[in-house]
Amino acid sequence: MTPSAEPRVQPNTLAYKAYEIEELADLYFFRPVGARVARAARILGLSPTHVTLLGGLIGIGAGSLLYDERLGLIAFALLIVHSVVDSADGQLARMTGQVTELGRILDGVGGYMTHAAIYIAIVAGFIGRGGSVSIIGWALLSAIANTAHAQLYDYFRNSYARVAIDGVVPREHHATGLLPWARGVLRVYESVQRCFTGIHGRVESAIAARSPSGSVSDVDRARYRACFYWPVRGWNFLGDNTRFYAVGALAWIHHLEWFFAFVLIPMNVALVALWIWQRRADGRFLGSAVVG
Repeated sequence: MTPSAEPRVQPNTLAYKAYEIEELADLYFFRPVGARVARAARILGLSPTHVTLLGGLIGIGAGSLLYDERLGLIAFALLIVHSVVDSADGQLARMTGQVTELGRILDGVGGYMTHAAIYIAIVAGFIGRGGSVSIIGWALLSAIANTAHAQLYDYFRNSYARVAIDGVVPREHHATGLLPWARGVLRVYESVQRCFTGIHGRVESAIAARSPSGSVSDVDRARYRACFYWPVRGWNFLGDNTRFYAVGALAWIHHLEWFFAFVLIPMNVALVALWIWQRRADGRFLGSAVVG
């Protein structure tokens, strides 16, 4: 079964993405609550950048609390607040027509800083309680895996949103309005993404070749949706929510040091399975089996 050709979206399309790429927790909790926060921020005259920075500070503070396992559940609650605010900044940007590449970069930096705080606090707390320093190595491996997860999650969701939902050809960002350092960060970020995404670039190139005006045909949109709807929902497993839920569960049982094993084993197994699934879907879209 595949979704219908026309996506269902929230009535306020400026504030919400399409239903079909949202996780259930986002759809029924983070987005609705984030919308209320966005409306309150708009009334207060806050910009999306202000909300992004606030969300980043909350996330960093939450992660830092994980140094003390006794504060683990408080940290988890603050991570949920961070996720709500993280949802609100994008919705506020769409409400006010202030969607920018700089906002995208700051949002990503806030997410990485939150995860850095989580990693550092768990490692420091574990060693401080007499644990082995070998956990540093596991944390570094986990951070590398975490980066790959985030890159693929972000790329495939955005690609699906551009093609199937917005009906426009995915293109590299030429953010000429950004400061040089920000343009450099964006170029590096997107280059790393392309290294991880296998042959999906050929899919986007094929669509672009058939869309000289930049608008994707209804046929290609329907075909893209039929091939990639389920894989893109699978990529949601590699999002922040999964890691935050793991933090909450491990804080409950007082074994936060197991967080790195969670990232390295079940999440990496999911990564491999999803990458294979995505590659086969790419092959179907391109009209031939892809081998090797």
